Amino acid sequence: MAALTYISSFISLPLGPVPFTLQTLFVLLTGLILPKRAAFVAQALHLFLILIFKGFQSFLSPSFGFVFGFIIGAYVMAWFLESRGFTTKSAIWALLIGSSIFYLFGLPYMALIVRGYLHLTMSTSLILKTGFLLFIPGDILKAIFAFLIGSRLQTFVRRQPN
Repeated sequence: MAALTYISSFISLPLGPVPFTLQTLFVLLTGLILPKRAAFVAQALHLFLILIFKGFQSFLSPSFGFVFGFIIGAYVMAWFLESRGFTTKSAIWALLIGSSIFYLFGLPYMALIVRGYLHLTMSTSLILKTGFLLFIPGDILKAIFAFLIGSRLQTFVRRQPN
C-alpha cells in the first residue's frame, strides 16, 4: 500500500498550495483493509519513500502535513474497524474519521508553511478554501471507491481481534 500511495502522488492536478492526487484513495484503502499496525507501517513507509525519492525539502511543502495525517488516519481507521468489525456503518464512520484526521494534520501544517516559510499572506478562510473545500467533492468520490474496493478486499484480509 505504501508503494501505491507513493505512486499515486504523481497523478496530480494542481489546485493551489495542495494538489489533488489519488493518494487519499490508497490511504483510505490502507485503513479499511489492513490491521492497525500494518496500516501504520504502510503509511510510515510511504513517508520514508517520499524522503528517499523527493528529499528532505519535502518537509517544506504545504501538503506535507497531510502525509503525517495519513499515518495517524490509516492507523485510527484500522483500529476503529478492528474494534467494531467491518460493516457498512463502521466503514463509513472509519472513512469520515480518517479523512478528518488528514485535514486535522494537513491544514495547520499548510498554514504554517504558507505563512511562515513561504511568507505568503493567506487568510484562514482562503487556507480552508484551497486546502479543504476544493477537495470535498473528490474526497467523497475517493471514499466511495475506497469503500467499494475495500469491502470486496476485506474478505481476503484477516483482521486479528484485540
